[in-house]
Amino acid sequence: MPEKFRSTKELKVSSSIIEQVIGQENAVNIIRKAARQRRHVLLIGEPGTGKSLLGLGLAELLPKENLADIVAFSNPNDENQPMIRVMPAGDGRGMVAQARAESGGFFKNQNIIMFVLLILALITPWWAFNHYSKIGGPLLGGLMFLAFFIGGIVFLASFVLFLNFSRRMEGRGRAPKVIVDSFHKKQAPFLDATGAHAGALLGDVLHDPFQTFCPQQAVTKVGDGCSVNVEINKEIDSLFKRNKDKILKKEANGYQAIHLDKNEFFVLGETNGSVSPVEVLSSNQYVHDGPMIKLSIDGNRELVVTPEHKIAVWRNGKIEYVEAQNIKENEEIVADAKDIIIDEQDIINTYDKHQQEQCELYYQYQQIKSLQPSWGYKRIAKAMGQKIGKTRWWHAGKHMPVPLQTANWLKERGVLPFKTDNPKLPLIAKVLGATFGDGGIFENLNGIFLSSSEKEAVKEFGSDLEGIFRLNKDENSRIIESGEYGHSWCYQNTNRNLIRFFLALGAPKGNKTHLELVIPGWVKLSKDMEDEFYGSFLGGEMGTPIIHKRGNYLTSLEVGITGRPSLRDNRIQFLNELADYLKRNRVSTTSIYEGRTKSSGLVFRLQIEKKIDNVILFLANIKIGYCKYKRARLYTALGEWAMLKKNKYYELLKKGYGAERAMGILNLTPNSLYLLLNHFGPKVEATA
Repeated sequence: MPEKFRSTKELKVSSSIIEQVIGQENAVNIIRKAARQRRHVLLIGEPGTGKSLLGLGLAELLPKENLADIVAFSNPNDENQPMIRVMPAGDGRGMVAQARAESGGFFKNQNIIMFVLLILALITPWWAFNHYSKIGGPLLGGLMFLAFFIGGIVFLASFVLFLNFSRRMEGRGRAPKVIVDSFHKKQAPFLDATGAHAGALLGDVLHDPFQTFCPQQAVTKVGDGCSVNVEINKEIDSLFKRNKDKILKKEANGYQAIHLDKNEFFVLGETNGSVSPVEVLSSNQYVHDGPMIKLSIDGNRELVVTPEHKIAVWRNGKIEYVEAQNIKENEEIVADAKDIIIDEQDIINTYDKHQQEQCELYYQYQQIKSLQPSWGYKRIAKAMGQKIGKTRWWHAGKHMPVPLQTANWLKERGVLPFKTDNPKLPLIAKVLGATFGDGGIFENLNGIFLSSSEKEAVKEFGSDLEGIFRLNKDENSRIIESGEYGHSWCYQNTNRNLIRFFLALGAPKGNKTHLELVIPGWVKLSKDMEDEFYGSFLGGEMGTPIIHKRGNYLTSLEVGITGRPSLRDNRIQFLNELADYLKRNRVSTTSIYEGRTKSSGLVFRLQIEKKIDNVILFLANIKIGYCKYKRARLYTALGEWAMLKKNKYYELLKKGYGAERAMGILNLTPNSLYLLLNHFGPKVEATA
């Protein structure tokens, strides 16, 4: 007969992970047997069934005294089948460091001798010409020069072949790699990846014991163009109340879970190393009776989680997920970092592969230097397998890789790491929006630019860049006259550092007709940033109307973007996101239609509804950046159109039409009629 407990506090919780797995007795027995026999176990099942707990329990049960390092050596006979060696725990790192120090020296002396001989082979033809010209005249000197020159060319070809052979031989003697590192570990290694992705904040799975918060923990909820901090317990209660018919229950620990509908709930999370809205797919709640870990943030905020909860921590400029119980004092967690949008690594990623590799080597140099402060640059170079000249300059604090120089320039100006609490966010969003419209970044990264028919608009664009990065007036910039179909102006700034910054933020590079246009997720974190981003985009891409020649309606009010036929879905998605933004600001749109361009591409146009009250709401609620002309033109067209409507309304009343009939004929709503009568022109008393 099963025992009865009044609460979960009466349950005895073992200190061993394997003893805490509930309801899987058969699985636990298999794990125990596998641990004794040191066998592999393949765990297959739906998320939330306890696979991670069983895996961690297996690692816990394996004999501690038998921990070992597993090191992979290159196989000279088959490079696809590396040789594996098992050695005592902790010895792997020492062997790798020793192998790196010794590698690369096999052909060192031979290379020096061959290089000296190469120089002699290239010099001797000139010596032969001078020597034999004195003995037998210019003809003999020329013949001997030709003979020696051909010999030098043959030797040069042999030298190149020797270098290639040398590299291949060095490649065969590459330093080994530690596959399993048991340095300073007390139990077998276990790597859990369940929570190491963006959507695990509230649980993409029904239940992940390694992603557990306490009830009062706060998260940032994203929606309707803004973000607010909410307590998890209150938000979870609200979700369960709305989805009470879909709750899945288990008796153990009062466990409950729900699957959420698509686009129902978004929180601020991490995706690919940067902050953006993340969709929550499911949520759960249960009673936890055990230790918790409290992390202090900014001295007055706290994050309370279970010991196994993975926390995003900044280490060496990168995000790493570390269990709460393993976080060291003074380490900076992502929550403490005020939600970083881009960091140093994002800037590095805008460079080519070679520059990224140089940064990795520089990080490796710094790591070895911190672990072995007594080592000189020569010893570090040997351990890294690099030339002494590289580490000598780094040791002297000079010639840092170019991407890191760019990152340091941005740090000095307070925009890296770029965080969600940065006061320059709206202004940066404004500049970024312009790059999706009439601006952009040149393909060769030689400049960031904005073109406009208004000189004041491009001046404003340049002034905003100067304010963001604390540049001197007109520093690295110019304004040129241009325009194929009329007079226009183009502002250009050639500072590569700020260009890389906007490239990392998501600005399009090169010909946008051939590129996918993706609105960066961080833009949607607040209404201010959305207003600035879409406002400057509309300033370049919105078509403003005039009164039609018939005088009874406005011409098109639309937003158009071009693209190749293969980008049709991307352009429609982009315009749908713009339509959603307009809708949140009470502005209605009608449809998206496409047409052909002269260059065999497509143009996609989002139509904005042309009712008077909708146009007024557009002018009242939507910003138009870097283009005062379009707003003024829209105001003028609206005023003329409204007066025409107002005069026709009074004419219909004088003819005996009722107000409702007149509104129907003129396509007016009660709200638009009120605006006409009270806000356009002098008030006139109507007579029937």
